[in-house]
Amino acid sequence: MTEPRIYFSAPNVDESDVKLVAETIRNGWIAPVGPELKLFEQQLIQQFGYPNLVLLNSGTSALHMAVKLAGIKPGDKVLVGSFTFISAANAVRYEGGVPVFMDSESATWNLDPDLLEQYLIKHSGTGNMPEAVIVTHIFGRPALICDIVAICDKFGIKLIEDAAEAVGSEYQGQTLGTFGDYGVISFNGNKLITTGGGGAIICKNSGDAEKVRFWSDQSKAQSAQYLHLELGYNYRLSNVLAGLGLSQLAKFDAFLKRKEAVHNYYLTELRSLDWLEPTSALSGSNHWTNPFLIKQEYLESINPDFIVQKLEEANIEARRFWRPLHLQPIYANTEFVGGGICENLFERGFCLPSGTALDSTQQERVVKALTDLR
Repeated sequence: MTEPRIYFSAPNVDESDVKLVAETIRNGWIAPVGPELKLFEQQLIQQFGYPNLVLLNSGTSALHMAVKLAGIKPGDKVLVGSFTFISAANAVRYEGGVPVFMDSESATWNLDPDLLEQYLIKHSGTGNMPEAVIVTHIFGRPALICDIVAICDKFGIKLIEDAAEAVGSEYQGQTLGTFGDYGVISFNGNKLITTGGGGAIICKNSGDAEKVRFWSDQSKAQSAQYLHLELGYNYRLSNVLAGLGLSQLAKFDAFLKRKEAVHNYYLTELRSLDWLEPTSALSGSNHWTNPFLIKQEYLESINPDFIVQKLEEANIEARRFWRPLHLQPIYANTEFVGGGICENLFERGFCLPSGTALDSTQQERVVKALTDLR
């Protein structure tokens, strides 16, 4: 008999979540307004130290609003770390901007600050400088964000910090998403806490936050005549989903500890596999998912597709790394800066199931499936 499916990062929802969502509905606050929205925003700000936060219906919407706040206009260049999900590049295109993709550095796998500085030095004074940088904390792993902030400040470049995968991750004791001019987080179904679908933008000042509230509600003016003076968007988060977010947030510390336990178990149980590259310690990560690399010399016999397929045969969902954005067909003719680091990561990397509801028996199944490969 086939064993029950192990999902990659299934939402961890229990009766406490059902109860609060049901209470929200019973109270009649079903439209995208209501007390749960305000309370969820307030508690996120209090728990993580965000300066100003606006809840939206997705992390992608938050990225778009960040690009718009950064003043990106048609033709403006925006530097984007290539090793990330495609929404970062798409958000640039929504405003007519031109993404320029940048390679990773080998320690954190995120945007390389040395390449960033070299690029800005090369283009300084040419009239062809980028207007903004988007750095992603991939897999919840903190980028070298202080270096990147210093470089952006030096050249007067806006910094958008994509912390969609990194809710609760820190760098030198500071919450990710609070370093850039604008930060983005996500509450998608596979994230550490979820609202089913949803996200938020973090702003340094309250004026920007209020501008996002205005844009995300179709730029509707305070008038009984449905007056609209600017292009707007329907990006608001539902109050019902905010109720789910409140319930999830109450369990955040427990979820974070479970993520660490899952991570440590994999490291301990898989360290004997000769074809796996040892995973370096990276402090501050929320361990949203557990990425591993295959040693280069084993790729002819063991590769990420082979591993994903073999785990699938055991009814276990694993995933490959993101395909770098400069290798995406839609961005085939886009400028890329760097060498082959993120391409090599893509060729060698895979992620194991990492949900907070993953129990010890399920993890044993995952480990056994991997140790039985050879």
